[in-house]
Amino acid sequence: MLNALPRGSKSMTRLIETKDDAAVVQLTPELVLVQTVDFFTPIVDDPYWFGQIAAANSLSDVYAMGARPLTAMNLVAWPVSLGMAPLADILRGGLEKIEEAGAELAGGHSIDDKEPKYGLAVTGVAHPDEIVYNGGARPGDLLVLTKRLGIGVLASALKQGAITEEEMMPTIREAAALNAAASRAMGKVGVNAATDVTGFGLLGHLAEMLDASGGGEMERELPVGARIYTAAVPLQEGVLDLVRAGVYAGGLRANRDFLAARVAGMPMDDPLTLALFDPQTSGGLLMAVSLERHGALLDELAAAGVSAWTVGEIVASPVGAIELQAGPADG
Repeated sequence: MLNALPRGSKSMTRLIETKDDAAVVQLTPELVLVQTVDFFTPIVDDPYWFGQIAAANSLSDVYAMGARPLTAMNLVAWPVSLGMAPLADILRGGLEKIEEAGAELAGGHSIDDKEPKYGLAVTGVAHPDEIVYNGGARPGDLLVLTKRLGIGVLASALKQGAITEEEMMPTIREAAALNAAASRAMGKVGVNAATDVTGFGLLGHLAEMLDASGGGEMERELPVGARIYTAAVPLQEGVLDLVRAGVYAGGLRANRDFLAARVAGMPMDDPLTLALFDPQTSGGLLMAVSLERHGALLDELAAAGVSAWTVGEIVASPVGAIELQAGPADG
């Protein structure tokens, strides 16, 4: 873990330079505020589950920083023509997640818009020593992921009628699950860096972690890259078949094109490679943990009922380079 930044504009500068998941503002020697905001258009048809997923996604950035949600405010864009009943279900789903997180709903704001959108502005709190940044990964660290990939592919399949929402329910429930228990586990054990996996996909958010860990003010003697063991990466059922059929969102292609120059080891058009670029909604935490604490982290996650997969490792290499290696991680 890293110490929180001093109070003032430097915390905002770090957020911009390292793409941390949330802003950290130190109020006292023993208290920091963690602030974030997120909202998006529906990825499922059921309004209640959309509300659950959107709220869990918004709360996730606070958990990724090692903090606890304190308050949340609704952000709503809604076509009046759709009526208020679906919106009520969205807000009910969101409220249940806020309450599950132990936070308070503190109002919000709504506008009439052509396309539905929902999310939260969330404020969390933590002791400065509890904050975990996305920078700090070190050579030899192992990479642990706590949710399966593929919700972006499945959401595209749902929109195209290739699957039903009932068939997608295991993925929907996983996306709606809070990252609270995973966050508490990493706080107990101590990790070197963490982020949550969302719109940039696994490799996009890993790239941000590598950039924050090996460049700028965090520059180290050994710049860091990563090795991902593709067979160890957990995928939602049916994802590879859908990717092979060309069923995936434009965001996947955009993520791949943006990162292709720094990713090596497997063809960029391989279905498994493509799945690593899939934009996630309310994905899991990705944590870089030392070899010495790796077993303890897995034990804490298991005790909390959190699924976890060791998907790769941090290596000493040119800053930001990501090697894809077919096969599972050793051991």
